[in-house]
Amino acid sequence: MKKTLCLFGALILTITSCSSNDNDSGTAETAILPKTVKFSKPDYPLENTTSTITYDGNKIVSAIDQETKTIFTYEGNVIVKMIEYDVTNGDKEEEESYSYTNGKLTSTLYARNFTSKYPFGQYKGRYTYTYNLDGTVKKETYSINASTGVESKDDYSEVYTFQNGNLVKLVATDQPSGLSSVRTSLYEYDAKNNPFRNVLGYNLLIDADNCSVNNLIKHSYSYSGDAASSSYKTVYEYNDKGYPTKATLYKQDGVTVNEITEYTY
Repeated sequence: MKKTLCLFGALILTITSCSSNDNDSGTAETAILPKTVKFSKPDYPLENTTSTITYDGNKIVSAIDQETKTIFTYEGNVIVKMIEYDVTNGDKEEEESYSYTNGKLTSTLYARNFTSKYPFGQYKGRYTYTYNLDGTVKKETYSINASTGVESKDDYSEVYTFQNGNLVKLVATDQPSGLSSVRTSLYEYDAKNNPFRNVLGYNLLIDADNCSVNNLIKHSYSYSGDAASSSYKTVYEYNDKGYPTKATLYKQDGVTVNEITEYTY
């Protein structure tokens, strides 16, 4: 999933998440769905790809680019599974299953690197999501031993803060061997439509890129104990419906282009 969905925005620089439970967001505009997503990096042209997306109504069915094919499965109006395959040989590369409680994502079970030795995935784990009274969401991570099936809790966790369906703050804490490293990320948005806001159930996937209501225009982050911070901006071009047709992500200098994403509907 991450490989395909990273076409929709580089994860570490432009990760966006949502807490809105309005699965019918934009119901009157269900015809406005991204059909292709072209992703290009001026510094790494060999990584340029174009993903073609298919739908059943406003349910996403598949996303296929030159390397991967991602298939989505629904139960009712929510996405319950995603499987990513290698286009060349058809081998499964990644699988994620999603569980919900009262219309909110509460756990994600993942498996990656499927081989003859590890037919059920070499790297396995689980994410859990707790919805706090203050409106934040806490994500905790667990690793699963592929050979024994034994699960252990990781030292890494995240806390999300949302506003109007957009992630505005993310605090990631890593505490290996009693040490603590905290990264705080802040996000700013435009008032236009995110290209995937009309994909049914997509807004519930906390970890997915582009499930926000609006479009990320600035991402800044800093680490505990370090006065320095990093900041990145994204500039958009829009169609007459207020959906982006082109997103240009700049490097930290604010001038050099890092990557370009282009959408057709």
